[in-house]
Amino acid sequence: MTKYFWTLAGTLILLLSFTMLNCNGDEAIEGDEGGECSDGADNDQDGLFDCNDPGCYGSPDCDGSGDDDDDDNGDDDTKPDDD
Repeated sequence: MTKYFWTLAGTLILLLSFTMLNCNGDEAIEGDEGGECSDGADNDQDGLFDCNDPGCYGSPDCDGSGDDDDDDNGDDDTKPDDD
């Protein structure tokens, strides 16, 4: 019983240590650095990219002036995967 307790306690301590090391308090926000709203990457890893991310609301990259195609998805169809 004592060996089981110490094994479990040691495992919990290791898990807490790794969790604390990965929590540095810096939350990633899309659009908090220049170019993040037009780089094609999900910088804050929330599943939303560039102008579709609320963090890019109001960004000059997302004002719609670069949308010169016939659809209304806010892109300019310069990438092969655009609609």
